[in-house]
Amino acid sequence: MNLLMNQILFVLAMLSIGVVYGTDMFHALVVKKAATLSSDQAIADLMGHTHLVADKRMPIIGASGLISSLLLTVLNFNASLGIYSGIAVLALLAHLAIYSRVAKPINAQLSAAAIAKQTPAHTRVLQQCWDSVIVYRAMLLGLAMMAMIIGAICS
Repeated sequence: MNLLMNQILFVLAMLSIGVVYGTDMFHALVVKKAATLSSDQAIADLMGHTHLVADKRMPIIGASGLISSLLLTVLNFNASLGIYSGIAVLALLAHLAIYSRVAKPINAQLSAAAIAKQTPAHTRVLQQCWDSVIVYRAMLLGLAMMAMIIGAICS
């Protein structure tokens, strides 16, 4: 039963973390550059609406990755899977901290502007600030996924 529970939690964690990782990697590799080539109005409108939708849909996915990783850590505290899933939890918490401190407030500003059909005078500054942490966020998610995989291999 414990093996089956570990497998279920591992798959749930990997799928959940993978969705957030893929999203952040896409932004780091594609959207960051595309935004530099776009007008302030286009950035404010598209990114504002993107964040409006993402900030409603993504938290459940991120939470499921964090919770399943945390459960793997607790259930396997004295095993290699517990150690590596613990590393994943720390990486996910660091990702969440960066998101909460930097990205979320910007998301709120751009979303409000998009709803109001306005272009803030500092749109490009907001986007550059958001972009300044996306690579770190993606790296932390990559670390979380690698730790989970190594933990699964070693257990």
